[in-house]
Amino acid sequence: MAIRDLARRFRTGTSSAALSDTEKVGVLDRELIREMGSLGLMGVDLPEGLGGLGAPGITAGIIGEELAYGDFNISAGPVGVSLLGAIIMSSATPALAAYWIPRMVSGETLMGVCVTEPSAGSDASALKLRCRRDGGHYVLDGEKTSITFADCADAFIVFARTGAPERGRRGSDRADRSADTPGLARTRFNDVGSRIIGRGSVFFEGVRVPVWKIAWGRKTRASHM
Repeated sequence: MAIRDLARRFRTGTSSAALSDTEKVGVLDRELIREMGSLGLMGVDLPEGLGGLGAPGITAGIIGEELAYGDFNISAGPVGVSLLGAIIMSSATPALAAYWIPRMVSGETLMGVCVTEPSAGSDASALKLRCRRDGGHYVLDGEKTSITFADCADAFIVFARTGAPERGRRGSDRADRSADTPGLARTRFNDVGSRIIGRGSVFFEGVRVPVWKIAWGRKTRASHM
C-alpha cells in the first residue's frame, strides 16, 4: 500500500532522528506535525473537499500503526485528526467544519478532545462540567483531566452538561473553544514515556462559547452572536 510506504519512509527517513529525540526534549515538535500534514498523512479518511483523501478508516489506522513503530506518541497526531475530524463532521455546522478540518489535516492546528473528568472518567453520561446559557453564549465551568495535548493544543472539543444529570448522555453537548480563551487554564502531567503529547488537566472558569458553537448530536444550534 502506497500510503503505508509513505508513512514508513517518513518514519525511517530524515525525520527519524527527530522522532527518537522528542521524548528526551519533552516538547512536541510541531514541525513534525506540519510535515506529516504536507505529506498527506493526516486525516486521510476525511473528505477530499476538506483536505483529506476520502480513504477508508482502516487507512488511517495503517498510518498510525506504521508511525508508532518509530514513536507511538507521534502517531497520536494523525489518529487524533481522524477522531476529532469525525466528531466535527457529525456535529458541527458546515462552516465550522470548513474552518477547522483543513487546518487540522495540514498540521497547522492541533486539537484536543475534553471528555474525561476526575469523578466520571470517560463516561459521557456522568459528566459534571457545566454548560449554562447566558444570552448569546454558553458558559463552561468545571475540570477535564487526562487530556491528550492538554498543554499544547490550539483548540479543544469539549463535552459538557447542559441538561439535568438524570438525562445521562442526552444532557451532554459539545463545543469547540480556542485554547487561549479567557478563563481556560491547563496543566501537564509528567508521564514517563509519553511526555511530548502533553497529557494533563484543563480547567474552565466562566469560559464563554457562542451559542452557534454548541452542538447536539448531528445538529448545531443556529447562530445568533
